[in-house]
Formats: sequence, C-alpha cells, structure tokens
Amino acid sequence: MRLAIIFLFVVLSIGCGDSINQKTYPVTGEVRLGGKPFKGLTVVLRPVDKTNFKRQEIPQGITDENGKFSVHTYTTNDGAPAGDYKIGIALMQPLDDEGGDQVKRDPSQPIVPIKYADPETSGLKATVDKKATVLPTIDLTQ
Repeated sequence: MRLAIIFLFVVLSIGCGDSINQKTYPVTGEVRLGGKPFKGLTVVLRPVDKTNFKRQEIPQGITDENGKFSVHTYTTNDGAPAGDYKIGIALMQPLDDEGGDQVKRDPSQPIVPIKYADPETSGLKATVDKKATVLPTIDLTQ
C-alpha cells in the first residue's frame, strides 16, 4: 500500500510539472508557383535559434487547393513559437499506399525548384510574433 501511494505521488508530480512545449501562436500563409496556388506542398519552418526547441520540433503545414496553409508544431493548427525562421518548401507525396518512402510527382503538376526544399538554400524567411501571424504570400519562381 505504501509503495502504491509513493508511486501515485511520483506520477502526479511528473504530470503537474511545467510542460516542455513552448507557447505557440497561430500562423497562416499562402504559397504560389508562378502566381498560381499550389496544393500539397509541405511548408517547414526551421527555427534560427534552436535552443528553445527541446525535442527538435519543426513547425510545418501543408497547402490546400488555394495554396493556403496553417502551421502546427504540437497539435493541429496550434501555430509556432515566436521567433525567426528559415522556410523550406517541397512537394512530399508517397510513392504508393504500401508505405513506400519514395517521392512521386504528378506529371500534371509543375516542378518546384529544388532550392526551396532546404531552408538553408531557399532564401525564404519568416518571423512569428507573439500573436496570430499571417505570413506574406510566398511566390516561388521556376
């Protein structure tokens, strides 16, 4: 019985501690390629200062049919922590339904230049404020 009480105390103590999740703020944006909306692009925000990201979280979102996206870090549409980010954008589609890790491209879709896939080479940056942030429209050039 005594062991059960100690165990319960330890579990409750851990559960009541500070969360390691950072506070997030809603972030939305839009991606266009040659001025047209592009569906299915993964937009990744890589923090410039990674010291506050204890679990190496990477805020990201996926564009809808209008090229619009909403960022999530921990849960759906929760946004991203305030700070400066470099942005990477790529088309990530599985090869098949069997869990293939290859990327396929729909031949009817235009090609996204490879430089945008890496936040270090894309030249794209963003700042997330401590409030809801709407990023400027990102228009990728071919």
